[in-house]
Amino acid sequence: MPLPNGKNTLRVLRDLTEIKDHIKPAEVEQVTRSVLDPDPSTIYLLAANNGQLLKFWRDAMEAAPSGSDAQVRYKKVHTRLAEMLHFDQRTDVTGEVRIRLLNLSQTRPEPVFDKLFDAILEHEAWDHGCSKCHLATERESPCPIRYNRDVLRGVPGNTPFRDRLKQALRVSAMNDQHVPVRQMLMIVVNALLGDHRRNDRTLTCKEARRRARDRDYRSTNPYDSALGLNVRPEKRQALAVFSSLSTFGVGFETNNTIDALLIDHEPAALAASLDAVDPLYGKGLFEAPRSSYFHGEDANGNGNSFASALETQRRRLFFLLDSTAPDRSPWDLTVFREAGLFLTFSDAVAAGTDSEFVASVVGQLVNGLNRTLTGMMTMDSDALWLARSIGRSEPSIGRFTMLPEIKRRGFSDFRVEVASKPGSQRPQLFVCRRQTDRRSTPLELRPLLFEYLIRVAKGSLPSSFSRQCYQEVRHFALAASSYVESYMESEDDQIIRILTVARNGAITPRDIGA
Repeated sequence: MPLPNGKNTLRVLRDLTEIKDHIKPAEVEQVTRSVLDPDPSTIYLLAANNGQLLKFWRDAMEAAPSGSDAQVRYKKVHTRLAEMLHFDQRTDVTGEVRIRLLNLSQTRPEPVFDKLFDAILEHEAWDHGCSKCHLATERESPCPIRYNRDVLRGVPGNTPFRDRLKQALRVSAMNDQHVPVRQMLMIVVNALLGDHRRNDRTLTCKEARRRARDRDYRSTNPYDSALGLNVRPEKRQALAVFSSLSTFGVGFETNNTIDALLIDHEPAALAASLDAVDPLYGKGLFEAPRSSYFHGEDANGNGNSFASALETQRRRLFFLLDSTAPDRSPWDLTVFREAGLFLTFSDAVAAGTDSEFVASVVGQLVNGLNRTLTGMMTMDSDALWLARSIGRSEPSIGRFTMLPEIKRRGFSDFRVEVASKPGSQRPQLFVCRRQTDRRSTPLELRPLLFEYLIRVAKGSLPSSFSRQCYQEVRHFALAASSYVESYMESEDDQIIRILTVARNGAITPRDIGA
């Protein structure tokens, strides 16, 4: 493709795995010449994941004759590209290769998702494409495709379905579960056209008319389809978008307050408002199994059982509940119950606003870290203690440290800070010394780890993911300890301090040697 400058040609390789073996050597040679040439005539656009990019040049490097000029050039590109990927660099700092790396996994997914959402749901064909279909204006038994479109669109100023999907995608991305653009497209299409009667197939107009005629709206439920529940389990797990969303556990997680809203319609005003937003997939699907449940007529084991219907309604509320309501948060319907707090915290850290809110959350994180590192039910959020185990022989003694506490506030040599990671805007927690730009290796506050620390700070131990998070905390503590020790004067005799918990929950050190 000729570029507007009239000088260069653009060549696009959208899938490196599809390049045939017999043409791959010539292709990699041309790309290599382009990125090493200071003024190439052909510019390449490559779309691939990290592993595919590195493999492209690694295979060429291994296939080239040992010590040949080609092998040297392939190795140079491979080495520089690996460095760029490792350090999240957009360009090669050495200037040896002319590559501009746009790592989509290090960017926020919401802007792309908004464009996809609008391109599909606001397409001009919606205005005239259904004009000859009698279902276009049907109210009692509406076309499920057009009805789903209305559910997905919401109304101006109130678009909960779109907002919740964007939030879920962002949480997944910050958990290092990046969703490719083509699979973001799949979410929207599947929520709009998913058909649970025909797994892995989407609705046609003919099938939509049949579902409307039979009032089989259970098969066209967009809340289930958005999570891929109309897709065969083995295929669903193979797709990044649905496998990442499945980790949220939507439908299986709940609390008494939300189930009371669904089953008892309490509070009545909120239940009525949610039914008004979407009566078809709410009351229309749930009233019959709910009534059977109250009359003791629930037929366990079939698809219309009360338990199955209740799970579906929980998924519906996940997409419709106001995320700002403290007592009925949609995130209470997931394993990431602190996701709302995490997203607000991430935005505040990235924007550098609401310092008091950020400080309060950091205090909770510090308390969670202290409880994890000491193994004691501390209530100390003012300072981070880089504690080490004293050994299994004396478990009653507690923990010890040879380092000073790391203050969160006030004037001390070291302090705990948070910052936003460029690109993804994932928050990072680290230890730093005053009057220096050097920091410790950061603790990446992924949503999973954030969830763990906040839950621990609140007094619970999330055993389902505690081991992984515990190891991450220990690695951070070791790196932070090395950082602090690098600024301390070497002494033959070091003071060892035993850490105990005072009655008020604060950590109290006691010197045991000098």
